[in-house]
Amino acid sequence: RRVFEGPGDGMTGITGINSLALGLRETEVHLLLPDPARAEFARQVWARHAPRARFAITTEWNGKQLPFNDGEFDLAWNFNVMTRQTDAPGILAELCRVSRRYVLLCVPNRSNYGFGLHRFHHRVAGQPWDHGSVDWMQPEPWERMLTDLGLRIQERIWLDCPWWPDIVDVGQLMADLFPPLAKFAHRAKPENRYRWTADDLPYFRPEAFPHMHDRMARLAFIEDSRLNLIKRCFAHHVGVLAVQERPC
Repeated sequence: RRVFEGPGDGMTGITGINSLALGLRETEVHLLLPDPARAEFARQVWARHAPRARFAITTEWNGKQLPFNDGEFDLAWNFNVMTRQTDAPGILAELCRVSRRYVLLCVPNRSNYGFGLHRFHHRVAGQPWDHGSVDWMQPEPWERMLTDLGLRIQERIWLDCPWWPDIVDVGQLMADLFPPLAKFAHRAKPENRYRWTADDLPYFRPEAFPHMHDRMARLAFIEDSRLNLIKRCFAHHVGVLAVQERPC
């Protein structure tokens, strides 16, 4: 009935859409977006796509304690932010504190077959690693911490599983490795890239974007599989769902 997402909302392209599907199902959703500009954009997204949803945003965040009471939500969750936090265990404890039932974390998956290539590309290009601690990019440490906090692990979820590797621009990689070949490196043409605005999101309007949804369905064969060993190699993210043993 009541869901909290935060702090922040990870690399989603469009701010605020992670929990929008829940809002469309009449769930009361609270977001914590410390950046006021991003928070305002998220309000525009929700006003456009879920105008009748019970929805609230707060920007109040001291970096340590969440501004909510104990057990205020049925689910507290975070997408792709925890690996970049200086006190991830402390924030995890806060998520557990404000949830009376479920806690869900989604982090980048270091087991993705392209992860090493991605790290290598950063080194070759001289780009700083800006995705957070590699040690946190696997489910095991989160499962241990959640268990220590008194929760029971209910499910490990491999998600976002297309066939291509995670965040590897092959054309840019070839250009950085072999500068003389830069002019021959293939890159997606700007006109062939998808660009979405707050007013025009295909995820929530399949009738208006049938071609996009057809392509997404055809690319979901790995994500739809029950073979977790295969999904682990292709997943861009991994999620851990835990439940309070004694719900508040």
